[in-house]
Amino acid sequence: DYSNAKSVAGDVDAFLFVGGGRFHALGVGVSTFKPTIIADPYEKRAYSIDEDVQKVLKQRWACVEEALEAKNFAVLIGLKTGQKRLDVAFNVKEKLEKSGKTVCLFAAREITPEMFMEFPTVEAFVNTACPRISLDGASKFKKPVLTVSEARVVAGELSWEELCKRGLFEN
Repeated sequence: DYSNAKSVAGDVDAFLFVGGGRFHALGVGVSTFKPTIIADPYEKRAYSIDEDVQKVLKQRWACVEEALEAKNFAVLIGLKTGQKRLDVAFNVKEKLEKSGKTVCLFAAREITPEMFMEFPTVEAFVNTACPRISLDGASKFKKPVLTVSEARVVAGELSWEELCKRGLFEN
């Protein structure tokens, strides 16, 4: 949830993320479109992730574009605590079906590329579990793995521009 960063984005020139890793800092950058710098106390260095933010936006748009051509979808449901969002999965399924897509639901404790690539008729996936699967793991999948919000773009409910304004990780 990047609502706090978004709420002050108009009042700041940039964001400084203090912590390890890039995932949450990328989320701030993608959600606010502000320069974002990581100060990593573990690596003892500070660096900008602005180029990474642009790369993520391009990758996400490429996934959406590919999924727009798909007819057969699978909605991924994580069975781990905190990732079992059945209401979200059924909602996404309904929206995609209303837009003419064929949709099935897949549930698993561990969501891995190997597990779901065994279904050749599925052309695109929608991830309702951990958002890192769509972002960090997207390159490991041979087919698009959308976030819930990106699926709303594919279903015609939301434009890419609106999604970017709201934030890629918002539902």
